[in-house]
Amino acid sequence: MSSPIMPIKDPLGPQRPMTPARDSCVDQGAFQSELAGSQALAHEPPLEAGPPHDVLDQIEAAGRISRQLRESGQEMRFSVEQGGRVKIELQDREGKTVRSLLATEALDIAAGKPLG
Repeated sequence: MSSPIMPIKDPLGPQRPMTPARDSCVDQGAFQSELAGSQALAHEPPLEAGPPHDVLDQIEAAGRISRQLRESGQEMRFSVEQGGRVKIELQDREGKTVRSLLATEALDIAAGKPLG
């Protein structure tokens, strides 16, 4: 097979070697000032130094539910079967399957619904 992408050629031909971009005559200070000005015009809030608070709350909740499952001697295991179907099982400490779960049941447990 051949690639439809052709190599880049210098429009001035081989008489002039191509120079790297860092050797160009760009005024970096002017570029940075213009970039900063355009970002200010965009009125975008500055990026936070971490995940949003609601994501942190969700991570904390997931950790709490995972601890509760472990303390009760159980854990959820996910695997992908042939054909791409996801299999979800509730297992005991020894890795034996207690029961298979539907995705909705797994989501209920992940949301804090007690096992029963």
